[in-house]
Amino acid sequence: MISTPPATSPGYTCARRLILVALVVYAIVRCVLCVVQALSDQAAERLADVLAWVANDLLRIRRKVILGNLALVFPALSARQLRFMSRRMWRNLVLMGCEVAQAPRRINRYSWRDYIDLFDMEQLVSAILRSRPTILLSGHFGNFEIAGFAAGLFGFPSFTVARPLDNRYLNTYFNSFRALHGQFILPKKGITDKVLRLLDSGAILTVLGDQADAISGIRMPFLGRPASCHKAIALFALNSNADMIVATAVRRRRTMQFQLRCVGVLNTDTLDIHSRSVKSVTGWYNDRLADEIMQLPSQYWWLHRRWKPKRQRRLQKNKEKRDRMD
Repeated sequence: MISTPPATSPGYTCARRLILVALVVYAIVRCVLCVVQALSDQAAERLADVLAWVANDLLRIRRKVILGNLALVFPALSARQLRFMSRRMWRNLVLMGCEVAQAPRRINRYSWRDYIDLFDMEQLVSAILRSRPTILLSGHFGNFEIAGFAAGLFGFPSFTVARPLDNRYLNTYFNSFRALHGQFILPKKGITDKVLRLLDSGAILTVLGDQADAISGIRMPFLGRPASCHKAIALFALNSNADMIVATAVRRRRTMQFQLRCVGVLNTDTLDIHSRSVKSVTGWYNDRLADEIMQLPSQYWWLHRRWKPKRQRRLQKNKEKRDRMD
């Protein structure tokens, strides 16, 4: 039996302090969101321009990582062009936050045509209506939150794998946005059996396919460079014979104007023996995502350490270095 620490103990005081900090942060974020929700599209774009300059040129947040990633993918660009693209990425991130804040008040089943254009969606709808296990995959590109929001709005509820936020109050708030039209969040850890049961029942699983797994992932080309990729997505698809759909939601022309696009559909139940592998399926969706990103690179999250080496390789190099020193 676990006893509750007494009110005078250091552990109790620390726990109360953490809860207080989380509540203060939650209150600040909610106040900021209230202001953002009141902004016009033009004001949101001006705000994005200013905050992008602050993050990119003044504070230089994760600048080394961003410019390093961009230089890997676009080696022909000058340093000035790389910095400009980095600033455009930050602008996209700010606009994405503004759009997520405003979407529940502005986009609904009656008004969605004013904000969302559908492109090549016939094969996506056809795949979903097959009532088979379905994995809807996107990446940290465009406004992927709007993609999940729109899927629920159109009557396709889904389950999304996502790491919970450290602040439980913010986590509950943002998950309420996702669940507004039927997007339910699954925590990342220990959900393999639950995911397989959901897929076997014909549910839709939505995932971001461009997250790095530097510990147990598989090395595959992404945007022309070897990157560590999760095996789980391909394994889920192959074990359940799921239809895999790659879709994106990108901003067109101005803020709150999106193009929801189906990039490709892979019916894993029809794959031959040579194509039924983790490498084949992972390579398929990597290529589709990469093609979309290269068309609008400023809408990709270049601040991720997407091309970091596997942890085992780093540990091996450190071990070899210590052996040489000995």
